[in-house]
Amino acid sequence: TLSYAAHFHNWLLFIAALGIIAAIIFWHPIPLMFALFFGLISLFERKAGPNIVAAISAYDSGTPTNGEVIVSMKCWDTDTFYYAIVREPNQPDWKFEFVPQGWKPDAQTYPAKIWRAASGGPPVLAVVQSGILIPRDQPEVVITPDDTINHA
Repeated sequence: TLSYAAHFHNWLLFIAALGIIAAIIFWHPIPLMFALFFGLISLFERKAGPNIVAAISAYDSGTPTNGEVIVSMKCWDTDTFYYAIVREPNQPDWKFEFVPQGWKPDAQTYPAKIWRAASGGPPVLAVVQSGILIPRDQPEVVITPDDTINHA
């Protein structure tokens, strides 16, 4: 069942293609509107499915480490974007955007359990007392000013 989630965006693209074909055959704009809707959703979903599958797999097979998550937010008129910096001993800091599901994070530091798909790789799941954090896109290593001085 996890393989379906990883490829769900392809099914949405297929439905969008069927909508375009139906709009051409019936010469009607409604199937084209559905095609546009499913096409846009598939673009937004293309990384979420594989990230959710990686988080579930890591949770099922891996052992978490203790660390902390620093949550920050950027608020716009109608949207709020949530970002996390994941810190663990003996690992670089990682930053990623996430979408909170069923909880409303505050901009603060949370103690967390952190799972990775591979040793030394980016975090795929962080669990805090209030909820879970799954990266929306590929996490990035946080470069601090000290890192640029040491690597120069």
